[in-house]
Amino acid sequence: MGKHATKRDGSPVAGIRRDLKGSLFAVTALTSVAYVASNSFPQSNPPLLELTGLIFLTFAVFVMFGLMLLKWEKTMHLGNILISRNIDFVENWEKETLRSSTEVVVWISVINSSFHVTERLDFSVVMGTLSACLVVFLGDYMTPASKQLQKHLRTLFGESEKESISLASSSSVMVIIYGYGALTAMLTNVKDIFTGFLIAALAGVSLLFAAKVIHILPFTRRCGEIIQNRVYGASENWIEYPMRSAAELSIFLGVTGFTYATKSDLMLAIRAATISGILVCLGGELCSRVTDLRKENNSVKFVPTVVVVYAIVFTCHYIFTDIPTLAGRPISFFEQVSVSVVAALSYFIIGKIFMAIEFTSKLGEVIQSRLLSTKHNWEVHPVRSSVEVGTTNVVAWAVWYSTGSICVTLGMTLFWGPMMILFNEFVNTSEYDIAQSEAESVDVSSTKPQEASSSSSSSSSFSSPSTIPAPPKPRSTGVKKLFSLDEVRQHSSPSDMFLLIENEVYDVTEFAKTHPGGTIIYKYGGKDASDQFRAFHRPRVAGYLKKFHVGSLDPKDAPEVDPATQDYRNLRSKLWKEGYFKANPTFYNLKHCVWVALVALSVLTILTATNFYVQTLFGGACLGIGWQQAAFLAHDAAHHGIREPPPVGRTNWLAWLLGSVVFGISTNMWNEEHSMHHAITVRPREDPQFNYLPIWLIDMKELSNEKVDGKGGYKLNPFIRFLVSLQHFTFVPLILIIGRVNLHLISVGFELKNIFLSRKVKEGLTGILGMAIYWTWHLSLLSLLPDRASRVWFSVASHLSAGILHIQLLLSHLNVETMDESEEDSAGFFKFQMSVSRNIDVHWSENWFHGGLEYQIEHHLFPQLPRHELGNVKPMVRELCEKHGVLYRNDKFTDAMKGVLGNMRELAWAIVSLDQ
Repeated sequence: MGKHATKRDGSPVAGIRRDLKGSLFAVTALTSVAYVASNSFPQSNPPLLELTGLIFLTFAVFVMFGLMLLKWEKTMHLGNILISRNIDFVENWEKETLRSSTEVVVWISVINSSFHVTERLDFSVVMGTLSACLVVFLGDYMTPASKQLQKHLRTLFGESEKESISLASSSSVMVIIYGYGALTAMLTNVKDIFTGFLIAALAGVSLLFAAKVIHILPFTRRCGEIIQNRVYGASENWIEYPMRSAAELSIFLGVTGFTYATKSDLMLAIRAATISGILVCLGGELCSRVTDLRKENNSVKFVPTVVVVYAIVFTCHYIFTDIPTLAGRPISFFEQVSVSVVAALSYFIIGKIFMAIEFTSKLGEVIQSRLLSTKHNWEVHPVRSSVEVGTTNVVAWAVWYSTGSICVTLGMTLFWGPMMILFNEFVNTSEYDIAQSEAESVDVSSTKPQEASSSSSSSSSFSSPSTIPAPPKPRSTGVKKLFSLDEVRQHSSPSDMFLLIENEVYDVTEFAKTHPGGTIIYKYGGKDASDQFRAFHRPRVAGYLKKFHVGSLDPKDAPEVDPATQDYRNLRSKLWKEGYFKANPTFYNLKHCVWVALVALSVLTILTATNFYVQTLFGGACLGIGWQQAAFLAHDAAHHGIREPPPVGRTNWLAWLLGSVVFGISTNMWNEEHSMHHAITVRPREDPQFNYLPIWLIDMKELSNEKVDGKGGYKLNPFIRFLVSLQHFTFVPLILIIGRVNLHLISVGFELKNIFLSRKVKEGLTGILGMAIYWTWHLSLLSLLPDRASRVWFSVASHLSAGILHIQLLLSHLNVETMDESEEDSAGFFKFQMSVSRNIDVHWSENWFHGGLEYQIEHHLFPQLPRHELGNVKPMVRELCEKHGVLYRNDKFTDAMKGVLGNMRELAWAIVSLDQ
């Protein structure tokens, strides 16, 4: 297996990260240049959207041409030059700024000019590709001269060699390249927020340029250093001097924006910004020295407060001004202020009324504290405050847009605001508290090194014993003893339950009632659960088992370990030691961008499309695929593949956000059923996620499980026979049509059962709240559509698209072996999972669409493994299977689908002819 191991710091992982970074940089750069080119010739074609598409098309042809050159030995060197421009995009811009800028400008200019003159797509692509090749080859030839020129330019502007390397494309060379003419053309009209950011960036560049000039003169050198430090040391300044930094930035941006907005003169705005920037930087420094302010008291974390408040203000303005205007129903500033003031007064009155009533006095105090202690709440609880304000504003806008009634909007705001406050106060016990976090960090720093390292691995780890519920008192006499295997098996009921883990015996009778993984623990009462425990828990959790330890298994009864199982255990240990279970935040951040972009595209389509089919079918499909991608991330989060598990008793908020708020199902139900599914995969009539009778039959063993269905097994009647006989016809349609609707229904039922039957009120209310938020935004989105027919077709398209997810989920475990309890125990965890799982063989470009489900074998063997590592582990598992002669299923999607439908047809015929 060693030959397949990937070094954690090796080239494959580094190459993937570099390619991702380079691709993102390339997309951003090309889009920005396209924006410049489009605004440089406002009356010409192509517009920005067409030009951007043309650029990417030409870029694709450019890459393919480079790959073609690589195939021929005589042109391989040229092909390497072309391909290196793509693979090493970021490095080229950092080290060869002048060359890269010239190449891109010439390339974009040729594309734009060709299309403007001929209006022919093919001609523009050909000319753009040829010009790109020529400028790249010429640029490569002229690289030594380019480097020398850059060196002289940087020396002229007072940059040291170290500054030139570290600042790269933000240096004075870029100021020369993107001079007054290009920036003036780009900023001719400020039409959107993007252009506003560009004005601010230009003002910042101008300030830096002025600082360099000031720095040249000996008697003003200190002033130049102060101004440059404000930019180059921005992070340190915001940490040490948050209030000063906030004031200086506000004045600088305010002067810049106000001057341009009132005078419409770009150069005047730049000059005003430069002068104001110099004055505020020097003035701030002078004030600090006069007041002897070496470092501000930032214990209240002013930076998060400023950032969050600005974000909320901007979001509210966008929600109540820009979106309504775009949607054709603007709301005036007077109406905004009126609703806000009346809502605040109403909150105050509601709080007073609640305080006057004895049994609601506590609720009234909480509501009042939100109003009277606003500053304190935002400083100490920025996340909680932003959630309360943000969700209330979103609900208010959605209701107002749906009804057009200020009264209804006010009423809904008064209901939703206190509900969010009460939820955060009494249900969400894992609120981010800055003071508490600081206390914990101090406590961690004072612990022993080995303890600190484990506790600092995650803010939500099990490292602190104080986060673990007190263990039940041992039911034994306290004397550790040797148990025979038969004795352990006798303790298998919920009222008297032992677990056997790695030949040690644990009494979990009381703990099982609050087991975070759900009721799956009862399936292993009196049995060996060693591999299941290791697969579903972090290694550190083993340390808590000693609380429940009552003895050991008699060595003479210790089961023999199958060679395949032992090799599987060795591989699992190897993966933990080499860091495979550590998630890559960049990978998951990009995945979040995918689903957010799809949902945003759906909303944009609804608001802007005029064609019925584009608005409903395309917009609905975008939302459906966005749901699918969010569900993949919810699955990863619930398996703790993105973040460390939360402390015992705390909610997994990331899984809740993605699963309940975005996807609309109960994450509590998912945790219960999916944990069961992973442990007893496709066990006939017992796996809750693969138990489809009376509609579908997946194996004949389902008819003979007397443990579930009583003596004689499952009872067939003519109606059930009829349904099963058609299962190969109904399988795909029912999955696509009712799969998602069924999830919504059983999710609500599960949470109601939690509240009223299981007495898990906190879990139930959390799930209900998440799904309520989902239905609020979903119905608000549907209300944007013009009529009932549009809403129906949009819903059909979105649910059918999301239904693809259910097919992907089922293909991995249908038309495979199924095992009952005794067969599972005999096979062992490794061989059992190999028998009941299948991988889907897809092209690398399809991985994003399958969300890791194409590696179902690896996922079931290592459930907590991050998605981006499944493909790296696949060859190791495959080698293990080859060594021990274990079947490794790896089928194409179409072959797997044909096999599943064929197997269902055979089972349908078997049911029809069963009596014969």
